[in-house]
Amino acid sequence: MGDTRDRQDLDRREVELPDYDWDDIDWLEETPPTEEEERQARQRSGGIRQDQAPQRTCQAPPQRPVRPQQPQQRPQQQRAYQAPPQRPARQQPRTYQAPPSRRDERCERRAVAVEPEEYRPRRRRKTSVPLIILVVILVGGVLFAGFKLGSILLNYHRDRSAYNDLADAALADLAEPNATTEPGATPEPEQEQQPTSEVPITVDWNYLRTVNTDIIAWLYCPDTRINYPVMQTSDNDYYLHRGYDRQPNTAGALFADYNSAAGVTSSNFIVYGHNMKDGSMFAAVYNYVTQDYYNQHPVMYLLTPTQNYRVDLIAAHIVESSMDNYPGYFQGGEYQDYLNKIVSSSFFRTNANVTTNYQLITMSTCDYSSNYNDPRFLLHGLLVPVN
Repeated sequence: MGDTRDRQDLDRREVELPDYDWDDIDWLEETPPTEEEERQARQRSGGIRQDQAPQRTCQAPPQRPVRPQQPQQRPQQQRAYQAPPQRPARQQPRTYQAPPSRRDERCERRAVAVEPEEYRPRRRRKTSVPLIILVVILVGGVLFAGFKLGSILLNYHRDRSAYNDLADAALADLAEPNATTEPGATPEPEQEQQPTSEVPITVDWNYLRTVNTDIIAWLYCPDTRINYPVMQTSDNDYYLHRGYDRQPNTAGALFADYNSAAGVTSSNFIVYGHNMKDGSMFAAVYNYVTQDYYNQHPVMYLLTPTQNYRVDLIAAHIVESSMDNYPGYFQGGEYQDYLNKIVSSSFFRTNANVTTNYQLITMSTCDYSSNYNDPRFLLHGLLVPVN
């Protein structure tokens, strides 16, 4: 500390060069002047003019006597190694303890080391009541939707099975295999050959009368699912949701307009049916929106107890559900005008001979693709009598 202060004083002090009397320069060669002589010489040199001042020489300042440094003896403390404080011994030894609320074998195997006084049972997170209600509603909705879908599919299967059973019991193919003659047997005399019928099926009307007296006809389209009895009663609502057996049925039945009759040339024989999503009833009628489907199925067959008809299809179009689009009877030239109208608006072009000599048949079902107000899909044909 002291050495540092001395060095600072030495740096700050100006080095003064004394002015010596050059007449007395010889004494410098003999003995070095003392401090008193130097002081007197400096006083004398104060009266000398500047131009008479002798040339000064650089002379190092006298060295300051070195002050003996006395080392400061600080009291030395002898450091002794001191061990860190020891952790107090545990009052109770660490034990393995299972949670108090779970005392089964699984918890015993998963027991953890805990301090008895620090152990806190883990809290269970509370479930929000609105969340539970929402989950219950969602699960209930899914179960209800599944139940409804299963019921619909079951009804579809039941309805198809009922109509298939009726067709198996009431219909038979006209074409029968030829009987083979056994060897050695006497051939029977040839009988008069019956004319071959154009109708591919035959109907057992006696059996159908025992099932339901409201069955007035049978409609059949080859290679399609249209193979159903046609019902008729005093209104157009009874068979909307009833089957041919008058039992509740989601598919309903094909039924003729209560004011229609087959065999009257100047009238329109109207038949209604549902457009079922499983392809039953009149769902196949909607396929006549394409020309290719018409080319594959250009005719149907309508069989009645008194006469069989070939249905030559001539037009298909979509209309609104209004009475103007369902004419019942025609007068004068109204029939020809109506035929020209429906043929010009048809989805397909017919190969049949469109003439007023045959009665018109209209098959009507629901439509789900157009923007009309309560639209209906109509398929028209001509009833041509056949054997």
